[in-house]
Amino acid sequence: GSDEDETIRENREMTEIYLSLALSVVLVFLLMGILFESVLVPFSIIFTVPFAVVGAFWTLFLTGTIMDSVGWIGILILVGVVVNNGIVLIDYANRLRQAGMERTQALLKAAEHRFRPIAITALTTIIGMIPLTLSASSEMGMSYKSFGLTLIGGMASGTLLTLLVVPVFYTLFDDAQLAVRNTLASVFRPQAKPATAK
Repeated sequence: GSDEDETIRENREMTEIYLSLALSVVLVFLLMGILFESVLVPFSIIFTVPFAVVGAFWTLFLTGTIMDSVGWIGILILVGVVVNNGIVLIDYANRLRQAGMERTQALLKAAEHRFRPIAITALTTIIGMIPLTLSASSEMGMSYKSFGLTLIGGMASGTLLTLLVVPVFYTLFDDAQLAVRNTLASVFRPQAKPATAK
């Protein structure tokens, strides 16, 4: 029947959205891996994505807005946008470490110096989405409220947690990378001096 066809169409549409979401996360991760020349460091930034998605869903829940296909498009955009803050933070911290600064100090200084541009960028995105959430449905009956709220909630939670979560995960994954390096050094070059964190 028509109801069954509608259900099949909706299921197919959701499957495509989930695949697109997974693909966008993988592509963003690979790009960061190339930029940072590391496999583990991008993990510290990609972890902001789930927090941003949770923030997006909480905003929808608190406003009583139903998640629709337009809202899922907002989630897809969020994956690419929310990692920008983490990239800016970690890139600056890495440059400070290359200049000889100790890791914790580099992270603290990066958070201090990059807080303002990160906050302003997030705020402009959030303010820019407000008209979408207040606008009425278009002539075709499509509402962009879920799209706007998804980006507002995701950007707000993602930005706040970038400054808290990213440095913590960066430290953990950097230690893991160091441990792997030292283990490989001891296995393949028993006489080699173990690497130490700057």
